[in-house]
Amino acid sequence: MAIPDSIRAFWYEAEALNETFVRMPWGVVVTDARYPLIYDANHAGVFEDAPDVDLAEIRSELEPRLRAVRATHEHIEFIDTAPPPRALRDLVREGARPTEDVLMLFEGPPADPVTDAWVEEVVRPDATFWDFYRRSRNEFGETFVPEVVDQMVARDREVYVPAGLRIFAGYRRDAIAGFTSLMPLAGSGYIDNVVTLPEHRNHGVASATVTAAVVAARASGARAVFLFAQEGGGAARLYQRLGFRVLTRAMGFTRPLPSA
Repeated sequence: MAIPDSIRAFWYEAEALNETFVRMPWGVVVTDARYPLIYDANHAGVFEDAPDVDLAEIRSELEPRLRAVRATHEHIEFIDTAPPPRALRDLVREGARPTEDVLMLFEGPPADPVTDAWVEEVVRPDATFWDFYRRSRNEFGETFVPEVVDQMVARDREVYVPAGLRIFAGYRRDAIAGFTSLMPLAGSGYIDNVVTLPEHRNHGVASATVTAAVVAARASGARAVFLFAQEGGGAARLYQRLGFRVLTRAMGFTRPLPSA
């Protein structure tokens, strides 16, 4: 199923927050010399119905720009993979192994989570929150080196918070236990960064923070509220219980940038 225009509009506006934004017939190429170690700050995104775009065409636009900002990896993502464009098939033939996610759209109604946590919006993130945020970056199943974490934290503080990023923190026993972020752009709300520290899991923290973000997005007039989740994973099943439904599949391909 094709992604709604409201979500596509969100994605273009979000990509335009990077230093360099080049609109292509099939999507975008973006780079950001401030954050060369972050894959999704330096990548190509195929967002349009472009069945005939091939990998060589994408790389001819992407690789020179990656080298110009000293990016370390090539990253190409496809938000809608049905039908698969030629470039995606080219990558599979190369033997590339993708990350596979589902794009999930909130259809409601908002859940009433069973939890002993309470949620507050972090209106002015302070040093305590950013320390928690930094520690949480390695709770998503992938371990990042400190230099990458530094750039991830810096981008959120310097780019996304000023652009409107909202953060909903869940608390248990008077301590922050987890949080969810909401990025409102182009009349849509993107739910991301859903994390709970291990010692607070199975207490409804994620359910509470995600639901708070959804309610806030709907209250602000968002036409679509959406998120990505690993296909077939436990998080996707949680989001289904909270009112989200799978809309389409998305794939991302990452590899070290070859030597020039």
